[in-house]
Amino acid sequence: MKQRIFYSSDQSPIFQNTNIRFFVTSRQNGYSLPPYDSFNLAYHTGDSIESVSQNRALLKQHFAPNTPLISLDQIHSDTFIEIKENYPHDTLLAQADGMICDRKNLACMVLAADCNLVLVYDSTTSCFALLHIGRMGVVKKLLSKAIASLLAKGAKTSNMLIYISPSIRSCCYEIDAGLAQSFDMAYLVGGGAKPRLDLIAILREELEICGISSEKIEISSTCTCCEEGLYSYRREGITGRFALVAMLL
Repeated sequence: MKQRIFYSSDQSPIFQNTNIRFFVTSRQNGYSLPPYDSFNLAYHTGDSIESVSQNRALLKQHFAPNTPLISLDQIHSDTFIEIKENYPHDTLLAQADGMICDRKNLACMVLAADCNLVLVYDSTTSCFALLHIGRMGVVKKLLSKAIASLLAKGAKTSNMLIYISPSIRSCCYEIDAGLAQSFDMAYLVGGGAKPRLDLIAILREELEICGISSEKIEISSTCTCCEEGLYSYRREGITGRFALVAMLL
């Protein structure tokens, strides 16, 4: 499974030795053919259903044998679902871009090909939020809303750990001048007709406002558009999706 893993909690300076395990998949050593080659985990991309199913079976075999895989119908929203039952089988939940889970027998998964995949773990309640946050999710403050929901369940910001996956970064995320007017100049790099948007800067500020200290935050240094070992919609257009998967121990 090693070559199919881009990064994991075993490598994390802040998530090691906690009661949650996570990993980010790569695009390598799966069954999908080009342009989805080869470890595509998303059914909605146009890839062969059989190939995606085989890839998901591989993922489960190595990460969570005999454990249901829980995923979302992602729609770039600020909606998240609180998991309140033990699903006996792999389950696609309703349209949403996040889930909150405090159950140990489920492997939760979110998918991306440039968006930010975010894990928020609270050791107080042994509960986590797993989020898919693209530009619209940032604008709608999905991260803040999920943190607020965890706090309402008894979580404490002092005990929260944050992981933000590889995603498209300001080196590559060009937007048009009209869209740029929706954002503070502090989040824009360059100018002219195609300034570049820094979503990570916005997420950092959001976490600071929420009261999460910097030593509790781990942000991948990888840009998906630059990294050929990951899928990037901006780079390729028609392509697959990699995953962030998390499960309580």
